[in-house]
Amino acid sequence: MAGKVYCKWCGSSYSSISGLTNGSCSKSSTKRHEVFEGEEQSKYFCEYCGSSYSSISSLTNGSCSKSPTKRHQPYAGSIKVKYVCKHCGNSYSSISSLTSGSCSKSPTKRHQPAR
Repeated sequence: MAGKVYCKWCGSSYSSISGLTNGSCSKSSTKRHEVFEGEEQSKYFCEYCGSSYSSISSLTNGSCSKSPTKRHQPYAGSIKVKYVCKHCGNSYSSISSLTSGSCSKSPTKRHQPAR
């Protein structure tokens, strides 16, 4: 794997997956780092509220009222022209537009972006 590997909970970066998974994470419920499956980008978005940050660590340091864990969670998909709700299929021009609405088909009653 080329480039850096990031923890999806705290944003710490490592040069290898084994380096990441061998460490402990204070922000994870399991206390273990978990690999962020997305690619390195110029902006990182919260999957639940759509806020954008220049780094994963900046994103994961903030709190999110829409997330079940009350922490921003990085959206692992790529930046797109349209974002589609994985529960109802409605599309929006930004993640923040998508996550600001309610979804009757979602178990959390919130739109969530499809990857």
